[in-house]
Amino acid sequence: MKRLFASGMALAFAVLVVATFARTPAAQTDPRVLEACEPGKQAIDARALPRTIDQNRCPVAGRVIEDGMAGAAVPPPGEGVHVELLTERGAQEFGVRRLEDGAIELDHVGSESAGTGAGPPAFTTKGVGECGDAGFDENGWRVEGTHVYRINWRTTPRDVPRRAAISAIRQASGNVADTLNGCRLGDRVPAGVAYKGYTARHAGVGGGACETDDGLSVVSFGALSNPGNLAAACVHTRAKAGYDVVTSSDVKLSKVGHHWTTNPNSRSCRGRYDIEGVMTHERGHTFGLGHVVEDYHPNLTMGPVINGPCQSSERSLGRGDVLGLDGKYP
Repeated sequence: MKRLFASGMALAFAVLVVATFARTPAAQTDPRVLEACEPGKQAIDARALPRTIDQNRCPVAGRVIEDGMAGAAVPPPGEGVHVELLTERGAQEFGVRRLEDGAIELDHVGSESAGTGAGPPAFTTKGVGECGDAGFDENGWRVEGTHVYRINWRTTPRDVPRRAAISAIRQASGNVADTLNGCRLGDRVPAGVAYKGYTARHAGVGGGACETDDGLSVVSFGALSNPGNLAAACVHTRAKAGYDVVTSSDVKLSKVGHHWTTNPNSRSCRGRYDIEGVMTHERGHTFGLGHVVEDYHPNLTMGPVINGPCQSSERSLGRGDVLGLDGKYP
């Protein structure tokens, strides 16, 4: 026991030293860091960089920084981008924020949320239903006014009726904006959402990396970098006191290696994921919600693990999901 305790303390100390060093000026001139961000590299490994990057010493502006399967193009000063990759067994997040002075901040580096999650939960409510679980986590942005988006419905898989897919995506957006729940909690979000029809453009997600912000919010189906990826969401933001403001939010649903449905509770459903349920989770990110720890909050929409195919539990927000929105949109 003492040996295990000592090993754990040593590991914790090592992690603390690495995290502290990553934020120091010395980290900016470490040969490994300079090699990671040298101009000749097209893709830069986030795990080889300090968490705050001095653009003068490590020129990465406008280039793609990758963290495992996730990645994002470094935005202009005063802007940020956050990517979430949702798999069948968990999720990965990664964020890049560029300050007005040009400094670049990385967030969620090495963050892969599965059943056990990472870090202690705010509330331990395992075994409690969705209306008894008040846990939530939030990100540093929110929608102001109305979130306007379009759907490239021509990318819909052939085995899913287009009209049904459009309806499911629209309903999912409303589930979050209108805080749809079975807990008798009213609409807590003054911000709105509006579907503006078809677009020939695809969601700005190249594989698992967020492309530069074009100001358009698009939902489409397509291929993601890893066959295990179920969906990817990119949220672009503009810096503002309090909460950053969402400028666009793209979502891509993978149709490579996955099958989708708009009727997950049908007896004939086999191995198909619910479009509305997955999109409700992704819209939670658009409106600023983060992941809760799955092991302790398995009944909330914002757990990082979709509860499997042929079920619709993610469509309806839990108490914690609603409270998270309530605190962000007073």
